[in-house]
Order: sequence, then structure tokens, then C-alpha cells
Amino acid sequence: MQSEHLTNLHPGWVVGGWLIAVSVTAALYLGGVGLGLVVPGSDPVLWVIVSIGGGFYVGGLFVGLRWTDAPILHAAAISFFSVLVWFFVTLFSEVETFDAADIVLGLVLVQLVAATLGGWMGRRVSLGQASDD
Repeated sequence: MQSEHLTNLHPGWVVGGWLIAVSVTAALYLGGVGLGLVVPGSDPVLWVIVSIGGGFYVGGLFVGLRWTDAPILHAAAISFFSVLVWFFVTLFSEVETFDAADIVLGLVLVQLVAATLGGWMGRRVSLGQASDD
């Protein structure tokens, strides 16, 4: 893709895409709880992964639809912004238990893949390439 340059990276779209992704993730997870898909007392890892995947797909799709330059770079920046938020929350909070690093890195990978797919699809739709007619 010719548009993947740092000069095409817009920080406002990164933060906006991340906020939308986190909002949709929370809505999907709460929807799963409300529908009874997350059983109290069980390990909700599958539903967490589905919620994060769906939320970050929508966040990447939003950025890809609104800012068609550098969708993959924006997806990587959205995922990196999640890492920064996680770092500052763990640095400044007084939480005594933390998730294991492999779980956090796995969830960041899910975010990266979902946001990349969403950004790529948003770019294709906004440029009129979504149908293979």
C-alpha cells in the first residue's frame, strides 16, 4: 500500500478509533453478560476475546472509513495506544494483582489483527473496492 507512511498517521484518528473500539468492546461484553453468555464464576476468556476482536474491528473500520490513508499503520497505533494505557494504569494504580504478560500480549495481538482487518475493510469500502464485480 502506498499510503503507509508516518506522515499519513493522524493522532486524532488513533485516539478516536481507540475510544470507539473500547466503547464497542465494553458494549459487547456487557451484552454477553446480559444475554447470559458469560456465566458467573467461570473463566470468560472466550467472550473477552470475542468482545475485543469485535470492538477493535469496529474501531479500525471507523478509522478506515473516515481516514483512508495508512489503515494498517493506524491499526498498529491503536494497539500501541492500548499498550500505553495499560502501562500507565498499572504504573499509577494500586492494584495488587496483575494479569500475566502472555495474556496481555495475546489480547494486544487480537486488537492488532482486528483493527487491521477493520481498517483495511474501511479503506476498501470508502474507495469503492468492497465488491469484486
